[in-house]
Amino acid sequence: MAGEKNEKIPVSPAAFIYHTDDEYIMEIELPGVNKEDIDIKITENTFCVKAPRRNMEYTGCWVLAHDFNADMSNATYENGLLTVRVPIIETKEGRRVPVE
Repeated sequence: MAGEKNEKIPVSPAAFIYHTDDEYIMEIELPGVNKEDIDIKITENTFCVKAPRRNMEYTGCWVLAHDFNADMSNATYENGLLTVRVPIIETKEGRRVPVE
């Protein structure tokens, strides 16, 4: 079929997402990607990343439990690891679910 040769295979990157009392830290593995090609989109509680590499494209979105300030975020990329830090605005308490 026409156009299939140009389509990139979507791949979910390995991600380690955690937070302190003050900020979220998101570490996403994007080996072989050029820093200039990384596309990050952040809203009040979602984080999405896309990054092309040869015949594939890393793509992933995550919904996070606490509201954070997207305007104050910063990102670094070194040795195939994207690190994004975002200050938390409000911590939301969850409901404990017993495990039977």
